[in-house]
Amino acid sequence: MGSLKTQLEQYGEAEDLLQEAISTARRIRDRWRLAQALESLGECFQKQSKLNEAASELEEACLLWQQQSLQEISKQVASTLVELKTSQRDWDAALFWHDHILAICRQQKQHSEMAGHLEGKGETLVVAQRYDEAALHFEAAIATCEESGYSWRWSLKLSRLCAIPKTAIKWERRLQLLCDVKKLQRRIPQLVTAGLKLPIPGGKS
Repeated sequence: MGSLKTQLEQYGEAEDLLQEAISTARRIRDRWRLAQALESLGECFQKQSKLNEAASELEEACLLWQQQSLQEISKQVASTLVELKTSQRDWDAALFWHDHILAICRQQKQHSEMAGHLEGKGETLVVAQRYDEAALHFEAAIATCEESGYSWRWSLKLSRLCAIPKTAIKWERRLQLLCDVKKLQRRIPQLVTAGLKLPIPGGKS
């Protein structure tokens, strides 16, 4: 009923109903209903542009779904949190939820999807002006595609890698380094690849 009230834009009634549902679920220790009600309340807050309140509810819902091994739902909620935190320019929080999604993709061996989310995290890092990390994530996305047999998908990712401001990766060009897999694994814990051998194009000065 609370979700229906949200759809009807009757937000006050929706909040009351969903808060009651959350209290009941906590009392009877029903984690599934609790996660569902928290997610619905987060969506209600988000529609009202109450972003901090929305994030609080969605974060708890996301982790509850994960605890119940409902990883796909957890991943969907985490994607919403990425969008929400990005809109707030809270880069560290957005990157945290990117990592949450990547961990699920890695666990489920969803390599094609993982490549897409590595690229998405790279985009966030570009906006945050953390260009060296962004370059590593784009290169990891390319390598993941190639190693998984999706080589046709990495031309766009290569163009994103080449578009990173030249000044941000001068250190790589000056030392003529290829992507350092050990450095990549420090920045993206538990990422396993056979090797990253793609050079960063020089471009014209």
